[in-house]
Amino acid sequence: MIGSLLLAMSTTLLPQTSQPQRVAPLVPAQHFAPVTIPFDYFNRHIFISVTLNGTPGMVFLLDSGTNRNILSMNTAAAMGLQPVSIRQQKGLGLGSGKVYVAAAKDIDARIGDIQVANLMGIIDLQDLEQRFGHRIDGILGFPFLQNFVVELDFNKHLLTLLPSKKYSYRGPGDMLYLTSRSRATSIPVMVSTQDHITQQIKVEVDTGSDVTLLLYPRFVHGAHMEGIFPAKAQRQAYGLGGYFDMQYGVLNSLLMGRTEASHLVVFKLLSNSAATQTGFAGVIGTSLLDQFRKVVFDVPRGHIILEMNPVSQVSANRPAMPLIP
Repeated sequence: MIGSLLLAMSTTLLPQTSQPQRVAPLVPAQHFAPVTIPFDYFNRHIFISVTLNGTPGMVFLLDSGTNRNILSMNTAAAMGLQPVSIRQQKGLGLGSGKVYVAAAKDIDARIGDIQVANLMGIIDLQDLEQRFGHRIDGILGFPFLQNFVVELDFNKHLLTLLPSKKYSYRGPGDMLYLTSRSRATSIPVMVSTQDHITQQIKVEVDTGSDVTLLLYPRFVHGAHMEGIFPAKAQRQAYGLGGYFDMQYGVLNSLLMGRTEASHLVVFKLLSNSAATQTGFAGVIGTSLLDQFRKVVFDVPRGHIILEMNPVSQVSANRPAMPLIP
């Protein structure tokens, strides 16, 4: 969190027209020893070091809510990958402003010796980088997770990359099935209000958002949950496309598999931006994910695994998000 801001990159959808036609899909390696690297957990966002076209030390945000891998326009230019067909695009992220995008580029991106991406959309991330106060050379999104098993250790701040074909989880974690492994990391959860409204919903697991749970207005209205969000309980957040407004309130409980978070501060988006037209009720962000010891994205098999810390309830472990005065 930066002062009074939440950086919410939720559900960034790049236009498909920016993709060149002659780049073959990445064929992910399947025979390699697990690769473990540290991540910088800055304001509840995950930054890792990536090698681009042989140049190490490039800083990438891990954002499971983005439908493409992204390279910063400034970084592309500095590497001699001159952006072409630059134009303004509206509807990227949750903000209402426009973002400069360019035609995607063929690129060799690696974690350790393992190629993790060969195509990246080009977006102007300069404003986002300045607002956030952290270098951002690019973003690894959902396509990266589709090709590998990715384990996040929030206690040790480590990311482990594993080949998907031979992976078999044998730990104590709770295995949740993805509701749509072809387009998003979405899972079913159960929400309950203090008025005893209980409903199962589908939410996207979004490592690019630092919220606990952000609900979209269409769902809140349809579920008659407006009452948990006081009109004066508002704040602003910032992401691609600029600022956007939210209300906040308290859920009685959120159940994810066998894990319950109680009396949880959650958020409601106040605008129906294009990024909310996903069929999901909202997104779960890192303020909830980091309550777990490990989170494992096994998208190839259609699972997300949540490995708990020793206590059984998230809210008893450490506060999922500071209460907002």
